[in-house]
Amino acid sequence: MGIVQIGIQWSMFCLVFLLYLIYFPENKKREPHAPTSLHLEFPNKIQPPISAEWKMSLLVATLCIGHLAISFFISVLLLIIVGGPEHWLTNYWAGFLGVLSMLFASFQYIPQIWKTWNSKVVGALSIPMMMLQTPGTVLFMYALIVRPGTNWTAWIPYLATCILQGVLLTMCIAWHFRNKRLNISDLDGAPEPTEATRLLQ
Repeated sequence: MGIVQIGIQWSMFCLVFLLYLIYFPENKKREPHAPTSLHLEFPNKIQPPISAEWKMSLLVATLCIGHLAISFFISVLLLIIVGGPEHWLTNYWAGFLGVLSMLFASFQYIPQIWKTWNSKVVGALSIPMMMLQTPGTVLFMYALIVRPGTNWTAWIPYLATCILQGVLLTMCIAWHFRNKRLNISDLDGAPEPTEATRLLQ
């Protein structure tokens, strides 16, 4: 059951990331064209540089595929050469992957927490989704903890994720009510229009 749970979650993560790469907006893949001279330049001959956002997305995808390939290769090699969980080396490798997974989970949430703290707006984050995910992570983690023979490194990444997501959720709820009181948009921090707002700024 634990393997099925983690397998489904891993598959869903891969699917979301794949869809993100497939449906990345075409107009954001390259930097806006800025002519370097007064002469007209034909658009079909111009190849603007790749945008920083798309470059970062490709880098993350490459790192994920590389990490998956290396982890899979070492895991299969250990299982063939030294055996399963009865050998200390295989257990050590599994523990290392668990701690590494916890670090990666931190890398995922800490930049978002920092950005939300500085911007003081919810932005594109979904409070209802996080209100479902955070308790769901607690239940998921509990299901792993109570399984007999489960190592602590199997559930420690989910504990880290749950804590960081709880921090982000609390922050988003606080900013949401603050922005509502100050009549500020949750999306970009701009003042919400009222009847007295001018149509043309």
